[in-house]
Amino acid sequence: MDEESILFGIRNAFALGNYQIVINEVSSARALQSPVAKLESQAFLYRSYVAQGKYNLVINDIGESGVEAPLAAVRLLATYLRAKQKTEDTQAVIEQAMALLEEGANRVDQTIQVVVATILVNDGKLEEALKVLHTRSKKLECCALAVQIYLQMDRLDLARKEVAHAKSWAEDALLLQMIEAWVDLRVGGDKYQEAFYIFEEFGQSNAEPSIKVLNGQAAANIALGRYPEAESVLMEALNKNNDDPETLVNMIVCANLTSKPNDVVNRYVSQLREVAPSHPYLQELDLKSSLFDRAATRFALVDSS
Repeated sequence: MDEESILFGIRNAFALGNYQIVINEVSSARALQSPVAKLESQAFLYRSYVAQGKYNLVINDIGESGVEAPLAAVRLLATYLRAKQKTEDTQAVIEQAMALLEEGANRVDQTIQVVVATILVNDGKLEEALKVLHTRSKKLECCALAVQIYLQMDRLDLARKEVAHAKSWAEDALLLQMIEAWVDLRVGGDKYQEAFYIFEEFGQSNAEPSIKVLNGQAAANIALGRYPEAESVLMEALNKNNDDPETLVNMIVCANLTSKPNDVVNRYVSQLREVAPSHPYLQELDLKSSLFDRAATRFALVDSS
């Protein structure tokens, strides 16, 4: 198998969230000879370890000095996420990432752009992340992250525009199909079913659908009102990793929609707090709880006896 075919498979496996497959493929890919191909595969290898939460492995493996810029960026991502996990200060890591971005031609390197922008997104700096991704012509990973940011900002119009532009050059790329599914879930209506078909096809094309794909299927099923089907898919995802934050969030949503007992919902919330205490869902939940409590203090119970 030639280099481009190997890299094509690695890119698709990463896009689908099949991180262990990426790790296995890169570890056994002896056919990769060119420095460019080796570097890209190594970046996907360590990004896959980051996605699995193995931050220390990445930090120790890559080292602080004498490494290529894309790998240095991935190391900074692992350092940032580990610090955030331990509720430590992350400002110094962000400053290092921005400094790395400004070195040489790093600002137009897709891996560095995506990794640095990911750090900023995790820090809530969405506008700054978009600036990092500004130069993204024919860079599908950059486009994918830009679409995610637009959706977080409730700018569906810009997300759809990004997808339309990417279609002009990315054709039927797997990652482009996934981006379309994300946007379809926000558009609603008939698009819910189209999103479901995309995630269903992803699941059927792999012997073992990833947690990422299963959550996509679940989100589409929830949007379509197919709660039992969503719950079944989410249980499958939990069997793969019962601490995956996105699966837990979807389980909370599904449990609420199916009127599960409060203790079931609270158990999932508690588990999410343990594995991802700064998850946006929890931040929104805590904000709403605080606003409710504040509003409740304005009213006093009247004793009618």
